[in-house]
Amino acid sequence: MIVRYEPNRTPSALDWLYSCLLVLWTLPTLLVNSGQQSMAGSDEGYYAQMAREMYLSGNWLAPTFLGNPYFEKPPLNQWLIATSYTLFGVSEWSARFPSTLAALLGVLMTYFIGREFFEARRAFLGALILPTIYLWMSNGRLAGQDVLLTFLELIGIWCLLQAPKYGRRFVAIGWGVMLGLSILLKSSMALVSVLALLPYFLVQNKQHKLIQNSYLYLGAGIGLALFGLWYWLASQAYGNAVYDGLFGILFSLSQRDFHHVGPFYYFWNLPANTFPWTFFALAGAWILWQEQKQSDFLLLTYPFTFLLVLQIFPTKTPYYLVQICPFLALLAGVALDRLWQQANRELGRRAPSYAGAYTLRSSQGIAWLSSWIAAFALLLLVLVVVLHLSPNLVPGASLYLPLATALGVVWLLPWACYMNRDWLGQWLPLWTGSVLGAPWLALIVAGWTTSLGNYSPAFKDFSQQKLSTLVNPQEPIHLVYEGNGDRFAEFAALAFYTPNPGNEMTATKVINNPEQKVWWLSPESSQALDKVGFIYQPLAQVQGWTLARSAR
Repeated sequence: MIVRYEPNRTPSALDWLYSCLLVLWTLPTLLVNSGQQSMAGSDEGYYAQMAREMYLSGNWLAPTFLGNPYFEKPPLNQWLIATSYTLFGVSEWSARFPSTLAALLGVLMTYFIGREFFEARRAFLGALILPTIYLWMSNGRLAGQDVLLTFLELIGIWCLLQAPKYGRRFVAIGWGVMLGLSILLKSSMALVSVLALLPYFLVQNKQHKLIQNSYLYLGAGIGLALFGLWYWLASQAYGNAVYDGLFGILFSLSQRDFHHVGPFYYFWNLPANTFPWTFFALAGAWILWQEQKQSDFLLLTYPFTFLLVLQIFPTKTPYYLVQICPFLALLAGVALDRLWQQANRELGRRAPSYAGAYTLRSSQGIAWLSSWIAAFALLLLVLVVVLHLSPNLVPGASLYLPLATALGVVWLLPWACYMNRDWLGQWLPLWTGSVLGAPWLALIVAGWTTSLGNYSPAFKDFSQQKLSTLVNPQEPIHLVYEGNGDRFAEFAALAFYTPNPGNEMTATKVINNPEQKVWWLSPESSQALDKVGFIYQPLAQVQGWTLARSAR
């Protein structure tokens, strides 16, 4: 079958309407919070602190953490956060702004990529799903790299889809530029997207002829030149430290598993962090496979190839999966759209048909799904009642009862809509709205009532309320840390919330540098100093860390 590319199509009024609705739909999941915000130390506080040092020092060439150059990742994320600091001042909100904006724009890019494959309704349903995916929303609230990286990749993929159209070969430049920016953001992790695109490049080259498109290579040259320019300038200033930082971490990650989560980690973590949409996406992939449209080849192969590459890579973390969330959402939108078609057939309305498409009797799909969702909702509500009456059964679960209640109550509505469809009139939009609305509302409730977005409240509260009464805020406070990985998140968060952090030190350096006056001592550092009889004056203690002054 030959792939037929549409003539150049400008966005319609419906596209712009859907875009506005997507913005209104997405913003609450990213912005609603309890009013108490504080940084997660790893990796969020780490990048936020490096950006603060960049902003205060004016040295934008190399990120530093407590004055030490950092080259494990290139500096694009720190540049964006430092720019946000320049515009809005230093705060958690401004540190998170680039990632949050990318999460919002990523939803719009998901819609417009979907429009390259589908009619407006199917693309819209897929884009509506993306903000209801916990993995996407939670990372969009953090000052991290992964949503930013995904956004750049989405722009690049959209450019690839545009390039085969008449008169648009030059748009392929955009993919190469986005590739270079992705490398400048997260180095080798950007290449996973390239590997995931290889089936599309190779198998369908006769149709899109991207491999013969000179603009593709021009864009790649420009993008790599951006990275190369920074690398050359940084190497001139810092020598081999740039190479060791960038490529040493790559070799380490490729040879051993730092998180020890086992080979089947993604098989349970992906469904858990995207619930329930991974299951919808699998159904959507099966539907596209049965429709046998070669123009859907990229949408089918990209997420599965991406996941295969991640599975082969030894180090496994949940945030790597952020990059396939938009494609899972589009595939899940296909499944929802098929249910719309089935319901329309039941109502005797005209619905699109696809040659060779696999169809179910209209009563089966929606009835089956409504029943299972209702059963899950009832189970949730029973658990809510049990845990409300006996909170000690699961300590700490009471914090999550409001969002479980929201999810359970709203997910009873699809079954109610379907069972009353004969007299309800516009039951199908209500059914779809409640299927989508339950996880959407649960995520908003989670942002409002839980600690989502508030990861280091003790350090922040102490810094704002008590620190200035014990230490002159202008006096440097050095952070004494023995390299204990379990405390790295606390170490990074404490650095960000210390008004004037000094140097990173160890207990040995404290003993050998008596001129240093004030420290934050990790529990291990305090023990090491006490063991040798080093005398210091404790001023306060926060989560095991001791604010101390020299007694000399």
